[in-house]
Formats: sequence, C-alpha cells, structure tokens
Amino acid sequence: MANNQKKLVVGITAAGSVGLLPSQLQFFKDKEYKTYLLAPRTERSETYCEKEGCELLAVDLRREINLVYDIKCLFHIFFIFLKLRPDIVNLGTPKVSLLGMIAAKLTGVKKRIYTCRGLRYEHEQGKLRKLLILMERITASCAHNVNCISDSVKNLGIRDKIFKESNTIVIHKGSSNGIDLSRFDFSSVTVEEKNELRKLLNLEGYFVYGFLGRIIDRKGVQELYEAFDILYRENRNIRLLIVGPVEMSQLKNPKIIDLIKNHEGIIWPGRTDDVPLHLAIMDVFVLPAWWEGFGNVLVQAAAMGVPVISTTGTGTIDAVSDGYNGTLVPVKDVESLKIAMEKLLIDHELRANYGRNGMEWAKNFDNKIIWEGLEKLYSD
Repeated sequence: MANNQKKLVVGITAAGSVGLLPSQLQFFKDKEYKTYLLAPRTERSETYCEKEGCELLAVDLRREINLVYDIKCLFHIFFIFLKLRPDIVNLGTPKVSLLGMIAAKLTGVKKRIYTCRGLRYEHEQGKLRKLLILMERITASCAHNVNCISDSVKNLGIRDKIFKESNTIVIHKGSSNGIDLSRFDFSSVTVEEKNELRKLLNLEGYFVYGFLGRIIDRKGVQELYEAFDILYRENRNIRLLIVGPVEMSQLKNPKIIDLIKNHEGIIWPGRTDDVPLHLAIMDVFVLPAWWEGFGNVLVQAAAMGVPVISTTGTGTIDAVSDGYNGTLVPVKDVESLKIAMEKLLIDHELRANYGRNGMEWAKNFDNKIIWEGLEKLYSD
C-alpha cells in the first residue's frame, strides 16, 4: 500500500444497509483510497466487501438500545480505530454513528463525518424521543462535518439544535448515495418483461398503483390502504401492488397485514431484487411516508418514467418536484391522498407529463454527483 494512500472507513449499523452504498467504496478504491466497511459480519456484508474491493471491519452492532452491550461495542470500535488509524471515517445510521463517532474522536481520527440519513426521533414521543435527540447531539458534536442527505433533514436538525449550521452540508440536491441512472432507465426494461410480470401478478388490464419499501407505519402504509380502499369501492379496475417485506415490530396495528392480504384489489408478492422491473409496471408510484431521510425510491420511480405521489414530510419533500414530476400531499391525510390518486387515474395527460419530467428530474441525483461531493469533503 502506498504511503500516501488514505484509509477511509464507512460505517453502517445493519448489514442490510449496504443497499444504501452500492458502488460507493469501489469508486473511492479507484481513487486510490484504502477502503473499509464497519458493519456486522453477515453473508450480505461479506459479499458487498468482496464486490467493492474493501475490507470488512466486523462489529456485532444491534439497532436496539442496550447500555451494557453498546459499551462493549464502543470499546471494540475504539480498539479497531486505535490499531487501524484511519484518516477518514464516514458513519451513517444511528447506532454505528453514535458509537463510532465517540471512538473516532477518542482515537484522534483526523476527518470525522456523520452522514445523517434521517432523524428517527421525529415520530417518537416522551422519554424515547428525548433519548434519541440526546444521541443525535452527541454524535454531531463528535463530527467535524455533518452530511445531511436532504435539505429538510438539515433544516430540522438545525431547528432542533442537533446540528450547527456552520459545519452541516447537503451535497447538491441530496440523497445518501445518488441513483444509478444506468440501472434505473426506462429503456432497460423490455415490453416483454413488463407483460410477463403483469401476467404473473394478475395485473393485466388494470390500472396499477404501486408501493415499494418496508411495510411499516412511518411509510404511510395505513393511509395508503385506506385511500386505495375508498377508490376501489368506486372502481374495480384498479389494483395496488405492494412490494416489500413487513416489519411487525414497527406496526402499531398488526391487523393491517390481514387487511392487505385479504383485499381482492391488493397484490403483495413480497420483496424483490429487481426493483426497476417492478417500478416499470406501475402506472403511479405512491409513498405517503411520514418522514424519510431522503425518498430514494421516489427518484428511482421518476427515473423509470413513473409519476409519483408522496407527502410534504421530511425527506420526501426533497425527492419530488411538486407539480413537475409528481404531487405532494400533507402527512397522514387520507382524503388528500385519495384525491391525488384519483386525479392521476383520470388525467392521462398529467400522468404522461409527470412521467417525462421525472426522467429529467432524476438526472439531479446521479450517484457520481454524490461521490464527487464526498471526495471534496474528504479532501477539504
């Protein structure tokens, strides 16, 4: 290894979050960085590291708060950094960011960056909300720079005195890793592939609303179900395609799963690895989330030429150009959501305009824009 080769550590709490980082560490390896992923050791994290050409720094992190266990992880990360002596750490997702930033500061890492992918306390209340705010403040205080993945996250963090405006940035128009526009390209999916999937899912001849993501409360699944059910009672020629896994621990009303399963107008095939193809068979994409860090899937849908509906919530408001490639409605407003869904069902010309405009809008989020912004941040 060259003597001037910088050591870059990127950290995530759950191995599944490598889905937020495709090709990023390969980019920096090609730029002559020595790259490392700080994450739990799983088949998925090992596969990622093999593909990206980076080294796995294995730490058995857990999302849940456990004081004794978390202190052990803190010491583990501390000794990893003490031995490795990284030049740069860029940590995102709450647990690894808190423990890793403390360890990085204690070991004197020269460049400490906290990538804030959303503020989890936003929909919490009481003691848990106060604890999560405290964790965010500690994390931010240990960082040289805070990289927020959307303007609305930055504004919320500054408003709530989590971040200082002086050292908080958003790269270009936001997102944590940008979008691979070569993958999310309307022309990359053939008519035959779309027809085959529509046939497989019994969607032939129907107008398809689509949702893709984890089935949890804050994604607005309850509101989406209620709005669609109202429309379905009026029009049996529509379908709702829900693509994604359920996380029961994040559903206050588990009965919503039975309602989804038993609704004759809803198709739920589970999760998929072929996101572009599933987006391509949707007539309108709907994500009525309460908040996001940044609504990546909204830009992915736009890149595929699909008109979108989302909310004015944190992180979603940044991912849609309201009135240009989609429509934004207030958070948790079933009536407004239903009206927006009905309007795009009826107005073919508006759908077509939103679809065309979406492909232009998505160009703002090419992943190379984000990586080049990170490179500048690492070099400053």
